[in-house]
Amino acid sequence: MRNRFPLLNALRAFEAASRHGSLSGAASELSVTTGAVSRQISRLESYLDCPLFTRNPRGVELTDKGKAYAAALTEAFDSIDEATNVLRSGGVPASLSVFSFTTLAMEWLLPNLDSFRELHPGIDLKLVASSEPVGLYDGQVDVGLWIGPEQWRGIHFDVLFNSDHFPVCSPALLENGPPLREPADLRHHTLLYSTARIPNWPDWLNATGIGDLDVTREMRFENSSNAYRAARDGLGIALGQRLFVAEDIAAGRLVVPLPFSIRLQQSYCLVCLESRRADWKIEAFRSWIGARVAQTEALSDSVLPADMTVISIEGPPAS
Repeated sequence: MRNRFPLLNALRAFEAASRHGSLSGAASELSVTTGAVSRQISRLESYLDCPLFTRNPRGVELTDKGKAYAAALTEAFDSIDEATNVLRSGGVPASLSVFSFTTLAMEWLLPNLDSFRELHPGIDLKLVASSEPVGLYDGQVDVGLWIGPEQWRGIHFDVLFNSDHFPVCSPALLENGPPLREPADLRHHTLLYSTARIPNWPDWLNATGIGDLDVTREMRFENSSNAYRAARDGLGIALGQRLFVAEDIAAGRLVVPLPFSIRLQQSYCLVCLESRRADWKIEAFRSWIGARVAQTEALSDSVLPADMTVISIEGPPAS
């Protein structure tokens, strides 16, 4: 019978090193020496006849083939961990609760959850829409999607993506409405606001040098998700968050009329208690969301204007 996994220890060493970004981190996790990890990875590279890492004075860095292989191995090991934990719990699905801003939940997380359920059928996901980082300390929620990193006691932050915002509207609005060739032309359009979000139109106008534009028409909503819906319906122009509107732009439901984006200093992050960071359910969600964000980032890069100007500003993003 064929030996399906002749280098299982080498696979474990490589997968751990790829997650930690270092041989020493993998060695600590596996309770072996750094030299042992290095030898196992060298054996695997020899077996595969291709380099998985490049070595430099600062440490190691995954090659393109290494990145693809690491992603496949991490997914496989996560599935094994999940199946093992489900059996240990008597076959009862595990539960994972996630809190999030309303707009992040509605515009990005919910549309992507099917892929999580397919990958992790043994985890029942409970989504809690919230405008406050509640429940982590008392165990009401397991992980959250928030703004950071902040100085919260005992909380671990994984940075997911930048907070980039730019004008978006329906293509029909550009075809049938007043011209929109430069920021000053916004005075002839309806601006769609979220009362719950910073940045908003004044931040974008100031960053692009327009200042106090005499805008005569505005519509205000309780969150950005409603503003996006109004923009899709051709009611005006909203400030879209890059990852939240990437699918709409790719599908032609929204367009970017002005290639100016503002970026806040703080980013969207995954948060959990430091003490629960190694929980298998949280690890599964962290691995999945990191891969899903990377896919949306790639889609966003492919559909946004090539001449987009990004202007950094201060202030926290919100829903």
